[in-house]
Amino acid sequence: MHGGPHMRGRLDVATRTVLLSDGTKVAYDGLIIATGVRPRNLPGTPAHVLRTASDALALKERLGPGRRLVVVGAGFLGAEAASVAAGLGTQVTLLEPARVPLAHAVGDEVGSILAQAHRDHGVELRTGTSVSEVVPEGVRLENDSVVEADTVLVAIGSRPNTEWLEGSGLSVDDGLVCDEFSATASGIYGAGDVARWHNPLFGTSMRVEHRTNAAEQGMAAARNLLGARRPFAPVPYFWSDQYDMKVRAYGYLRGHDELRIVEGSLQERTFIAAYRTDDRLTGVLSVNMPPRRLRPWQQAISTRTAWGSLPAPSRPIG
Repeated sequence: MHGGPHMRGRLDVATRTVLLSDGTKVAYDGLIIATGVRPRNLPGTPAHVLRTASDALALKERLGPGRRLVVVGAGFLGAEAASVAAGLGTQVTLLEPARVPLAHAVGDEVGSILAQAHRDHGVELRTGTSVSEVVPEGVRLENDSVVEADTVLVAIGSRPNTEWLEGSGLSVDDGLVCDEFSATASGIYGAGDVARWHNPLFGTSMRVEHRTNAAEQGMAAARNLLGARRPFAPVPYFWSDQYDMKVRAYGYLRGHDELRIVEGSLQERTFIAAYRTDDRLTGVLSVNMPPRRLRPWQQAISTRTAWGSLPAPSRPIG
């Protein structure tokens, strides 16, 4: 089922039927819920968001020399949009409440390298800055000042499309809560951005909004629905293009206890960073390194490699 903020469908687990928004009832023997997410927005004047191709095309029409764009949120989506807009000659202001872009995911020092790349390309990056609303002339900050812009892009995350599951008895907590098999109830599975499942490889629940995960989890849910009963325990993967940087990462970087530069140089923006959680390697991130250099690290994460058995650090951080 496709999800959205105005969805009026409903799930009746007892009778194993899905009620569609047009009143049609569809019976099921097995059900995979893959209703996705929708962008979070801000109060005030409607602003641009990025979720669909038409969203991207509508934003592109507003970019170019002489145009001013404010991007709210310096996560991967906001950072990539700022990079593209600056490359098209747009005057870009990037606003982020954290100390550095992606601090919660990649750590302060790697975040600082990403921050410097924005500034080197003429983007005005303002961290520690929270936006309260979008106004016709730009955005209003929480200190009541206004940052002026012709166009505003809001990139502050997403909301899982789970409203239609209210009253179904299924567990919802920032997504549809699933077990290690991606099951949420007998004969019902979740997949993709909407699913928060227990990944036994990392011993934690996670909801991953990357294309590779959606494809892999859809197949895993289908196999398990058909009787495979195999835990879904992937090493998550994402990549990001920002300016002249190709960023790649494997694993689960959030909540890490330490990061270590194991190859290359932060200052030259060509490096591999390894991430520790408790006593094991749980993530790796590279900038401008060949993919083959990351494969051994991906394997090391999947085999639960102990942190103490990693190569000696170029430099420990944090």
